[in-house]
Amino acid sequence: MNQSLPRQSGSQEIDLQEEISLIDILRFLKGAYKTILIFGVFGIAASIAYLVMTPKQYEAVAQIAMAQIGAANNNNNNNLNPLGINIEEPVLLMARLGIPTSFTAQEIAACGFEGKPDAAATLAKAIKISLVKGVPNVVELKTFGTSPQLAKDCANAMIELIKTTQAQILLPYIDGAKVKLADDEERLNKAKDLLSKADKAGSAMGATYLSTRDEIRYLLDEISALKNVVNSNQHRGTRLIAPIYASELPISPKKRIALADGLFGGLFLGLLMTLGRGMIVKLKSQAGVAL
Repeated sequence: MNQSLPRQSGSQEIDLQEEISLIDILRFLKGAYKTILIFGVFGIAASIAYLVMTPKQYEAVAQIAMAQIGAANNNNNNNLNPLGINIEEPVLLMARLGIPTSFTAQEIAACGFEGKPDAAATLAKAIKISLVKGVPNVVELKTFGTSPQLAKDCANAMIELIKTTQAQILLPYIDGAKVKLADDEERLNKAKDLLSKADKAGSAMGATYLSTRDEIRYLLDEISALKNVVNSNQHRGTRLIAPIYASELPISPKKRIALADGLFGGLFLGLLMTLGRGMIVKLKSQAGVAL
């Protein structure tokens, strides 16, 4: 019995301390709520000023398929994509467009950076290119502007730049394939003439006839593959997967986030100011008592 009384009294003291602490908190908030609310209003006002002064940013999104070229020798490269191989890998494109010297005055002007200091470097940092998951020959391009039309114009300029540069990369391969194609066609004509002469001479089963016939088959296969390479750039060039999308809603600044940050930031600052003022008053009173 005697041991239970101290335990009960101790628990009552703890409850009393918690009750006193809660009362102190409520009392503190009652005396400080005006200051906290005033700072909250100032925070919202600052957020509104930020939203008014900050230029709106709009985004345009485009998905671009890399230019491709047909395999020159399908018989020996069975692992290649039957639709062709990329003339430029997406990762290489991303690295190339990260260099300021990749851009001309046309792209700089279209993206709204004309006349600005270090415009090419700024443009290289402003655009975003990322890989499309699960698609090895498609990238997603994001461009930005102070209006939806400016963002779309920038995206169009970037797409034309990619088309032009990938066509330039492809050109030597096409020229080389054309030269090889002309040579093979000439060899094919000579082989056909030789085969025709062998038929007329009655030596259709000779070694020369058989080797020439095999050569004709080889040349026909190679000519077909080379024609595939030459003609591939006409329908496998750099292209858009879908039309460019430019939203009419700005991506920044975000109104709700800015207003929420301003409100809670102002309330928190008001709370800190009230706590700081209370501590200063307490310290001054303690110093006065000590004296």
